[in-house]
Order: sequence, then structure tokens, then C-alpha cells
Amino acid sequence: MAQVFNLFIHPADEAAFLGQFAKYELSLYPEYVPPDWAPPLVNAEAIATMNSQESAWYLAAEKMDEITAYPIKRGPYKGFLKIEEVPSPVFYYERSFINDKNELVAGKLWVELEGIDGLAQGRPKPYGLKVIYNELNNWINKTYRRSIPKGAWISPKAAAKWKAGELTLRLAGHHAGTVSVWK
Repeated sequence: MAQVFNLFIHPADEAAFLGQFAKYELSLYPEYVPPDWAPPLVNAEAIATMNSQESAWYLAAEKMDEITAYPIKRGPYKGFLKIEEVPSPVFYYERSFINDKNELVAGKLWVELEGIDGLAQGRPKPYGLKVIYNELNNWINKTYRRSIPKGAWISPKAAAKWKAGELTLRLAGHHAGTVSVWK
């Protein structure tokens, strides 16, 4: 079963968030991987790469297991590779962003920890992926604030700006509502 964090990460807090992954030496891949992509390591300096590309990324634990990808055969991304999230040891990270109405739109972090059933690809996920998830979960619980209604986590800078009335927190999606900071 997939584990999902809905996250409001202010751009000023993103370096600290990505810094939590630095000790695991995860690789950074865009959602649609160019054939000549040389993945940098995920750390606080990776923001420069992320700002120049897409808003959705994979944080891949290549040292734990192989990454499964397939070539895209049609459309605007023809020739690129698409990573399969379920069999691969990856975190899918969709970045938060500030829209034109000065609202921080939620991003998410998604990871599949259980693997898949079936004979063809029935290998379990590496235990190290669960260790990374548990440590990140503990860090988010200690550092981030809960939302009202519950279901999202708000970074310290985003919570402070919301309390000062400088920022609105909006969930992602069509007809998505706003949230507030709990306590």
C-alpha cells in the first residue's frame, strides 16, 4: 500500500526537507527522464536542478535495488523514459509552489513500501526504503505542523507566513479548498 504525505513546503524550507535525504545518497530523476540524464544526488543543492526542470521528481534509492523504467513511444515525451513507481525503490515528489494569487499549493511525497504481487515482478521492496520512510515520517511529525482539516503537513516557514496573514494554503486539484494550521 502506498504511503502519501500531502505537504505544504515553503521554498525557504525545501532545502532542509531535501537535506533529510542526503545521508541515503538517493538519485534525482525528473518525471520524464531524458535519455542522456545523469542523475545528481538528492541534497540541499539539488534545488538548482529542480528549479530548472519539472515540478515532479523521483528520489531513487538505486543502491538498494534497480530502477525499472520503460521508453515512451508516443506523444511529446517520445524517446524519454518513464519510471515505474511500484516495482522501483523510489519516492515520487511533487513540489509545492506559490501560484499567481500568492497561495501555496500543496505538493506530495508518495512511496510504495510493500512491493507488488504476482509472479513476474513479485520481489519485495528493500527494507532500507522503509527505514528512510520511517525516519522521514518521524522528522515531519517533529518539524511540520498539522493542517485543519487533517491530512496535510505544513512546513515551519509556511505556517509562520500563514499565521502572519501573508500566505494562503491551498490543496492541489480542481475545486480544492484551503487549509489552516492546527494550533
